[in-house]
Amino acid sequence: MDLSILAGAGLVLVGGILQGLFPVPMKFVRRWNYENIWLVFALSGLVVFPWLLTAFTVPHLGEVYRLTPTHSIVAIAGFGLCWGVGATLSGLGLSMLGIGLGFAVILGLSASVGSLVPLLVLTPERAGTSQGHLYFLGTAVMLVGIGVAAGAGALRDQVRKPESRERGVTVKGSFLAGLVVAIAAGLLSSMLNFSYAFGAAALTQARHLGVSPVWMSNVVAAPATSGGFVANFLYCAYLLRRNSTLKNFSLAEVRVNWLHGAAMGALWFGGLAVYGLGIYRMGDFGTVVGWPLLMGAVIITSNAAGFLTGEWTGTGARVRAYLGTGMAIILLALWILALAQRP
Repeated sequence: MDLSILAGAGLVLVGGILQGLFPVPMKFVRRWNYENIWLVFALSGLVVFPWLLTAFTVPHLGEVYRLTPTHSIVAIAGFGLCWGVGATLSGLGLSMLGIGLGFAVILGLSASVGSLVPLLVLTPERAGTSQGHLYFLGTAVMLVGIGVAAGAGALRDQVRKPESRERGVTVKGSFLAGLVVAIAAGLLSSMLNFSYAFGAAALTQARHLGVSPVWMSNVVAAPATSGGFVANFLYCAYLLRRNSTLKNFSLAEVRVNWLHGAAMGALWFGGLAVYGLGIYRMGDFGTVVGWPLLMGAVIITSNAAGFLTGEWTGTGARVRAYLGTGMAIILLALWILALAQRP
């Protein structure tokens, strides 16, 4: 195999590992509520880092946006706003269900819906082709995998002792409530893909102005994630006022929490940026292998992190077998969906 493809695959794996680890710093936060740490993460990961990278890598950035039709910019930011609602719910879902199970449900649904909806809306004539059949099959298999993994989560909460629950910032709620939140997060999180699907005009302008293909997607990513930040900010601001937790930001003894939040942002957006570099190195091969490789690395890494941080402490072999089976089915579904993307 070409060394460039192997290097690209390695970068994709690194990107998946980074994204799978991004919620971990939340477990080491002290004396902050969910809204405190999530707001710092959102500001760094959805605004500061994306725009810094875009400003450094995209020449004539202002010209790109000036030449892009207004409706395209609005679509990018609008879908980003909807994705931001999903991102907000993702934080809640990860806190309620745990990193591993939460990621499996959210990413699984996001991947399925993010692939299927653009097909049905933009190219409905393909629904009856072999490609469309693969999308439908992958979505069906994904739902089965999520169901099995969710069953593992329900069993976990039945047998786990109260003292073995997660440390750090957590959100109280039943398993069913957490599952509903994660499902909603997965459905809405797919809309980041819509920003790219319906924001092609901005990419075209970037190409015409000589922006490198390596960084071209940043002209969509930055406004999309900024739109997502708006939703996160509004929800966090509501919680800060309701819970009177704005004062937590000034607690001198937990200033390290700011670093935890920034680390979350760096891990999340860093994973996205490294993934882009990997896909570019892999060329056409990346459209088939890169995407399931990323999702698989995120799911495997997040589950490993969940085990290491005690999310499955006190559960037996039966519960873990359910989880392993669910994860295997989800990875199979990701591969089927990836095959559907081949030209």
